[in-house]
Amino acid sequence: MHLTGRFIGLALSACGLLITLTACAATGGQAVNQPGEFTGKIVGPLEFGQPGEGAGLKAYGLELAAPLKLDDKAECGEQTASVLAVESASVAAHVGKTVVLRATPYCRVSRSGKYHLKDVSVR
Repeated sequence: MHLTGRFIGLALSACGLLITLTACAATGGQAVNQPGEFTGKIVGPLEFGQPGEGAGLKAYGLELAAPLKLDDKAECGEQTASVLAVESASVAAHVGKTVVLRATPYCRVSRSGKYHLKDVSVR
């Protein structure tokens, strides 16, 4: 069997893609600062952060069906969340209900040092 340079290059590219997809599936994490869909029950409003120091935040929360691992590889680092603060009052009408949110998770260093959801819409 005669292998050409093009065939070997395609094979290596396919292997690289497979390794990348496998690594993403193994981490099970959601990309930070990228929109995604999140399913859970709207709860709250809850206190997030350190209210005694004036840096707290009162917001609705999304209680996730399963814990979610997030890692911005920066200030918030790796955290596993079972409830995420929802930075939108539009979810108030859905308190106690299970919903699917389209939102962007991000690190909110200034108020809680935890991951929150912004740019929220109820699906």
